[in-house]
Amino acid sequence: MPSTRPEPVPEDQLHERAQRGEEILRVEGLTKHFPIRGGVFNRQYGAVQAVDGVSLTIRAGETVSLVGESGCGKSTTGRCIVRLLDPTAGHVYFKGHDLAEMSKRQLRQMRREIQIVFQDPYASLNPRINVAEIIGEPLRIYGRYRNGGKDRVKELMRLVGLNPEHGNRFPHEFSGGQRQRIGIARSLALNPQLLILDEPVSALDVSIQAQVINLLEELQDELGLAYLFIAHDLSVIRHLSDRVAVMYLGHVVEFGTKQEIFQSPTHPYTQALLSAVPLTDPRLRGKRERIVLEGDVPSPSNPPSGCRFRTRCWKAEDICATEVPALVDRFGHGHPSACHFAEPKATIRG
Repeated sequence: MPSTRPEPVPEDQLHERAQRGEEILRVEGLTKHFPIRGGVFNRQYGAVQAVDGVSLTIRAGETVSLVGESGCGKSTTGRCIVRLLDPTAGHVYFKGHDLAEMSKRQLRQMRREIQIVFQDPYASLNPRINVAEIIGEPLRIYGRYRNGGKDRVKELMRLVGLNPEHGNRFPHEFSGGQRQRIGIARSLALNPQLLILDEPVSALDVSIQAQVINLLEELQDELGLAYLFIAHDLSVIRHLSDRVAVMYLGHVVEFGTKQEIFQSPTHPYTQALLSAVPLTDPRLRGKRERIVLEGDVPSPSNPPSGCRFRTRCWKAEDICATEVPALVDRFGHGHPSACHFAEPKATIRG
């Protein structure tokens, strides 16, 4: 039986793809705190610091992956970028326009160029309307359906590998992978330049994951799309990413090319994540040191002082409790890391 995993894109091709486009998205100091209220007067007595000072950039035609454990703020970051959630602070610039300061009318126009694909294909589609109506809904909202809308829906279904003759069917008549293709087709209806992919394959079987990832790669090459790919599975993002941002408890702790992150990670948290990725080559098993993190992830409503990772880090010293490490390039290679004791560590690939 042939392997169901997608073939990784060669490093030289990834580098060319990452460099060819101009910057279209810049996130600076993005912060989202959810108030905690209680008592007779419903007063705020704390806040869940879901996202705290995230900064990253995405170029046209590039895939930037945001990876980390569940609850680290990845999905919240994606939702703040498209303003499904209003940021507490920070700036989100899309093609030079600050989305965080736009009015609802201005944002409505800009959203044609930024779309989101949600994690759960079962919950993100309206079960009461058929697939053709679901895919054509963005066209109706923006007044584009009357001018060739039916043909556009059929074109989109073909583009994502669905039979246009099945447009009169309802979401429950499709498999999970097909439903995710429907969501992708809907997101492409208005010809966006950037897709926020919020764990788009985590609810699917492994073989179906590979098919959807291959589809996303084909669409990117054909349409010149940029992706913010949110995931917790390092094996998945290894096949799709140009650059990777590693997130822990609301902070980006390391940001670099896929090659830098997977072959020479510098932050202890990234090193621990990579040590848990299964090796596919049996000859290499047992040759890689497994880093087991002790303790639980701290609560985002009461994060540790200084470095938020210090309570689980084997390198932690006194400075880690008093000083927040900045996300800076500590080695002059354009590979920033937020650790006082950052050190490249070669990994075993297989």
